[in-house]
Amino acid sequence: MDFYRKEWPRVAAVQAMVLGGASLLIGRKSQTNLRALSVMNAMTMCAHQYEEYVDPGNFPGMVNAAMFKSDQPLNYPFNAHSAMCANIFFRALYVPAMLFPQVKWLGLPPVLLGIFQAFAHGLLAPRVPHTKYSPGMLTAALLHLPIGINYLSALRDQGPIGRDNWLKSIGVLVIFFAGGVAAPNIYNRDKNSPYPFTE
Repeated sequence: MDFYRKEWPRVAAVQAMVLGGASLLIGRKSQTNLRALSVMNAMTMCAHQYEEYVDPGNFPGMVNAAMFKSDQPLNYPFNAHSAMCANIFFRALYVPAMLFPQVKWLGLPPVLLGIFQAFAHGLLAPRVPHTKYSPGMLTAALLHLPIGINYLSALRDQGPIGRDNWLKSIGVLVIFFAGGVAAPNIYNRDKNSPYPFTE
């Protein structure tokens, strides 16, 4: 009872994600609005970032301490400024899919990113620090993955996706990772960074 009294808001948040993801999977034949699915996917990215950086919010520490073995895990090599810059690009990736839902190669990159997040946070990230949980895992597995499956199903119902669309989507993701993720983190890497994460 003491645990639930203290943790009920988090339990409710997980319950909401389970209900949302399960209802999407169960009703995937009737959920065919690509714009609505793209909006849900973008909303999930916002919730995903909250899970990574706020509650429980120890994703930066996991990156710096576990992945990079940093002796300054509060601000090196990943710091609050580089995280802000990269995460703006993460959210920006979802905008074209919402504005142009019929352009397949614009809709696919955020869907593929969400599915990748589910595997990265669920399988790869926990292996580095030898934990069972990685911040971002719940939103990725319970929302990004079901939304992605539903989106791909709805997109296929409109006709073949086509090799061209897959290649363009992969190209968008390569540009996104190089310019939106790697560049801000490399450019802002500084042992004397005045932008530490909180403990």
